[in-house]
Amino acid sequence: MKKRTKILILIFVILFIIIGIIAGIIIYVNSCLKLTNKFLDGQICENDNVPCETTPFIVDEGAYGKSTLDKLEQAGIIKDSDIVYYYNRVFTGYSFAAGYFELPHTMTDEYGNSHKTTLDELMGFLADPRNAHQDTVMLSFDDGDFARSYAEKIGEYTTVHAEELFAYWNNEDVIRGYMKEYPFLTEELFKANPNKDEKKCYLEGYLFPDTYEFFEFTNCDEVTRRFLDRTLEVYNNHKAEFDNSRFSIHEVFTLASIVQWESGDEEDSKKIAGVFVNRLDEPEILGSTVTACYAFDLTKDECYHVGDTLDYTWRDDPYNTYTNQGLPPGAVCNPNEIAIVAALNPDTTDGYFFFCADMCNGGTAFAKTAEEHQYNIDNYYLACAY
Repeated sequence: MKKRTKILILIFVILFIIIGIIAGIIIYVNSCLKLTNKFLDGQICENDNVPCETTPFIVDEGAYGKSTLDKLEQAGIIKDSDIVYYYNRVFTGYSFAAGYFELPHTMTDEYGNSHKTTLDELMGFLADPRNAHQDTVMLSFDDGDFARSYAEKIGEYTTVHAEELFAYWNNEDVIRGYMKEYPFLTEELFKANPNKDEKKCYLEGYLFPDTYEFFEFTNCDEVTRRFLDRTLEVYNNHKAEFDNSRFSIHEVFTLASIVQWESGDEEDSKKIAGVFVNRLDEPEILGSTVTACYAFDLTKDECYHVGDTLDYTWRDDPYNTYTNQGLPPGAVCNPNEIAIVAALNPDTTDGYFFFCADMCNGGTAFAKTAEEHQYNIDNYYLACAY
């Protein structure tokens, strides 16, 4: 009798646990089929400090349903994209339209009564192309140009303001939010812009120069991700080289930005990177003109004219490698893949310490001593430069 009672108790306990588990699953699933309170209360906006009526959201061209739901989860609008995905497949079957949306936190019914937006209503809103701004622009960004120039171009052709975007790229909290997705963004980049200069930004050097398609109606997050996704491709392609480099990730991007400015040729870039590495090992003053240009906010055109920059090379600034030993605190422009590979594989074998542009024959003239370097300047640069 006692044994039978124990068995019955055990069965009831197991049933109670099973019922509890099932109830917990049902409660969790139901919670996932509702939009988050943070979204419904208007706390998910471009400006997190001011409650809003709509939240900007972009469905990428060619994106499939699951990737869009993943983005909704990342944005904090839904709780679990997997559950919503299967719910959509079984019960609703929405296919989302591409474009820029302003997701409403409240809806109005046929009687004019306002209510908080439901999950079904939100997915239906995203499935209706009439709710999307779908015009796009193709923008090309030059190798070795500055982040501020990129922001200005984006501001000219999209709804994003240049000043807002540039400030976004210099916001430490914003960048920390990207670190898990983009492993090349490390703590070390926060030593860049040590004087909190509004004309410099933390993401300088990490915005890969390429041609991108943007929606005309877009936002800072989408623009930034487009650049960082491309940088991530390059980083992953050379992950082993990054892991084996004597330099940290941040130092590689910093060195690459200097190399980028000095040369666009693949072979010469590796030798130029080698020159800078040789100087770092002595240690010698790195002495790169672009670092002085960046330090004192000269434009790209101004920096190309030697006479415009000579007055700046002697002025002290953390970025100026004429007055400070070692690499600058951060990148001074945005390098392409050739420059990044050169920084990862510097050619130091010939022991060069100097170089100048060979204006007579094209390419670069290298030298081991200051005397050889002056000879090259006189005979290969000045003789044909003017």
